[in-house]
Amino acid sequence: MDSLTSEVFGKTVLVSPIGSYELLLALATSAVLTLIIAKLYMFTHGGYSYSKSFLQTIVLVGVTVSLIMVIIGSDIARAFALVGAMSIVRFRTPVKDSRDLVFVFAAIAVGMAAGTQFYVFAAIFTAVVVVLILGFHFLKFGEMPHKGYVLKMRLKSGDKEQVAETCRSLCKRFSIVSISRPDTGDLEDVIYEVELKRSVSYKDLMDRLSAAISPLSINILVGEGNVTV
Repeated sequence: MDSLTSEVFGKTVLVSPIGSYELLLALATSAVLTLIIAKLYMFTHGGYSYSKSFLQTIVLVGVTVSLIMVIIGSDIARAFALVGAMSIVRFRTPVKDSRDLVFVFAAIAVGMAAGTQFYVFAAIFTAVVVVLILGFHFLKFGEMPHKGYVLKMRLKSGDKEQVAETCRSLCKRFSIVSISRPDTGDLEDVIYEVELKRSVSYKDLMDRLSAAISPLSINILVGEGNVTV
C-alpha cells in the first residue's frame, strides 16, 4: 500500500510557489475576465428579473476562487481543509442577496490564507475586493436605465386594440402576459409586459392610456432591476 501511494503521489507535479506579484496578476486577470462575462450577461439578459447584485456576484466569486486555488495549489491536505471549511457554511433561511454569499466565501478565503501563513496574499486579496466593491458602489456598475414594466389594467374587451396602438407608439416592445375575465360584465383583466422608449416615462404611458380608453383600473409594477432588498 505504501509503495502504491508513493508511486501515485510521487508522480504528482507540484505547482511552483508564486509571489505577491503573481497573486496580484492572478486576481487582476480573474477580475478582468469575469467583468467581461458579467457584461456579456448584462448585454444578453432578457426579461424583467435583472439583478445588479447577481452581476457583481459573478466578478466577486471569480476573484475569491482565484485566491482559494492559489492557496490550495496541489496540496491535498489544504484541499480537504477547504471542503471542511465550506461544509460549515449552511443556511437554514433563504439568502436574499447573492452578494451575501460572496462575503462569506471571501472571509473563508482570507481565513485560509491567514491560517496557512499567506499573510501578504490575504492582504492583497482584501485590497482587491475592497477596490472592486467600492468601484461597483460608486460607479453603479451593472445598473441599467429601467424601462421595463408590468402593466395591469381592467378594461372593456373591445379596448385591447386601442391599448396596442398606444403601446406601439410609446414602447420598444410589448406583449400580453395573461387575460382573465371577471364573472360578470364585458370586462377583462389584462397584464402586459412593456419596455418603454428612451424618452418615455411610465407616467406618459399611464396618461395616454387613461385618455384613450378610460380603464376601470391601471397599475404598473416595476421589475427588480436596480432594486436591492
